[in-house]
This record gives sequence, C-alpha cells and structure tokens, in this order.
Amino acid sequence: MSDQLDLAPATDLLTSQEYFVNMGPQHPSTHGVLRLVLTIDGEIIRKVEPHIGYIHRSIEKMCEKDTYRQIVHLTDRMDYLSCHINNEAVCLAVEEALQIEVPERVKVIRTIIDALTRLASHQLWWGVMGMDLGAITSFLYGFRDREMINDILKKPAAPGSP
Repeated sequence: MSDQLDLAPATDLLTSQEYFVNMGPQHPSTHGVLRLVLTIDGEIIRKVEPHIGYIHRSIEKMCEKDTYRQIVHLTDRMDYLSCHINNEAVCLAVEEALQIEVPERVKVIRTIIDALTRLASHQLWWGVMGMDLGAITSFLYGFRDREMINDILKKPAAPGSP
C-alpha cells in the first residue's frame, strides 16, 4: 500500500506567524488618546499593548484669565471636527449665566449646524476607520459625502436674506 496518500494531519507543515496590528485611535480628533497594538497569531490575540496619550491643551487654564468673548475661539480647538458644537457650549453657558434669551431662529440655526457638523465628523470617522482596516472605498465614499455637507455649511446666504 505504498501507492496510497498519507492523509494524516499536516500540522507540521503549517507554520504560524505573529502580526502586529494597530487598533485605534478610533476617531481622528482623538489621536494620542488611546491606541492598542495587538500581537496576533491567526485569529488569536496573543498580546495587547495599550498606548495611552493625553491630549490636554491647557485651554481651561488659558480661559481663567480671559473674558468670555476672548475664549470662544479657543474652544473650537478642542475638537477640530466639531468646533461649532464646542463654541456653542461656551455660548450657552454664558447665555445661561447672564440670563440671555436668544431668538428662536438662532436656536434653530444652531441645531441645524450642529447636526450637519456631527454628520460630517462621522463621515470622516467611518471613512478613516475603514481605511485603517484596509478598505480604501469607505474613505472615498465618506469624504465624498462629507464634502457635500461642508458645501452646505460654507454656502453663502442668498442676497437679501437676513
């Protein structure tokens, strides 16, 4: 029976190889906050090495000595993808402290801009996340759709509108 094939498991022929995979950061505005370096062998995670960063920019300290009008521009640097939302948070705090009531139109415009900003931020997030996983198509679609939102945000007002 020497002409028959040996059907015994060929595990000795298979070799395993460790790979290092970067996992994160999961959102572009959080670079430096948390990144995991995974050591994997096939589908088995052998080791996880966390890299914990700190993204403090001393904005709080700078705001201690300035007036509220002087600090609004600082808050948009806390998250460059959601700058309007951070600026609005400061404005809302000041308005509440000074008991200022803004017109309903302002509230509606703020809400619309916040929603569009959030959508644009998420488009960038999922596009970059897909690219981090090796899928360039999600990046292209994400940025294509994000540009449509950015075009809405930068569109000038119609002539004669308030």
